[in-house]
Amino acid sequence: MSRHLRAEHCGKILSIILDRPAQKNSLSIELLSQLSGALCEQVTDATAAVIVSGANGCFSAGADFADLTGTVEDLAVDDAIAGAVRAIQQVPVPVVAAVDGPCIGAAVDLCLACDLRAASRSAYFQIPATRLGLLYNPAAVARLARVTLPDTLFRLLVLGERLSAEEALRAGLLSYELSDGASLEAVMVRIQASSENIPRAVAASKSLLYSLNAGEYDPDHWHEVRKQILSSPERRAAVERMKKKQAGTNREGGTR
Repeated sequence: MSRHLRAEHCGKILSIILDRPAQKNSLSIELLSQLSGALCEQVTDATAAVIVSGANGCFSAGADFADLTGTVEDLAVDDAIAGAVRAIQQVPVPVVAAVDGPCIGAAVDLCLACDLRAASRSAYFQIPATRLGLLYNPAAVARLARVTLPDTLFRLLVLGERLSAEEALRAGLLSYELSDGASLEAVMVRIQASSENIPRAVAASKSLLYSLNAGEYDPDHWHEVRKQILSSPERRAAVERMKKKQAGTNREGGTR
């Protein structure tokens, strides 16, 4: 367990909880480093998915002002966030952000880096960069622009408006909205259904989607990857299981 982070294994699901409740789970450079380390060290071959959430009904209030100087030296915070984003993207399993309460500033970038984003009705999203005299990290803006509507992006970045979970869902920022205030538990239930997916196929599928989003799609490479997976022992075993299941279903149908 890290000082500002809790990592808990729930079966095949790794739950990572930002745990600085007195600071509303603000993203210090230390916390971001711990998050990157947990993603690299805690994800094993037995891990089916990762859920990132915040303690005490708050996802995160954004960057920790104790680490900020109001000068160009604040790029160190950008570097720490970029390191966490890379760690999320390199994890070979789905990473889901479970958002309750505020998700502000740098936390929006962290949330967006996750493969899926779920939020309870108590959640809201806000980027007060212009209020702080700041141009939000252009790399984060590019990620936002790929998933959300232009007008919504303007409202977030230029006006600094607060978006409810419902508005964020309509704008494409969220994958799904949850009806209660216990987003971690609700996401855990949703993600359990995918825990039996074949890890090699999951990792390849996630990597393919990232390459497409980055404009780095190489058809020859991915054709070769697909051929390797088609003839893998894991796939053959999965096909055999489905054959037996289908045969059993057919037998049951024939006795009626």
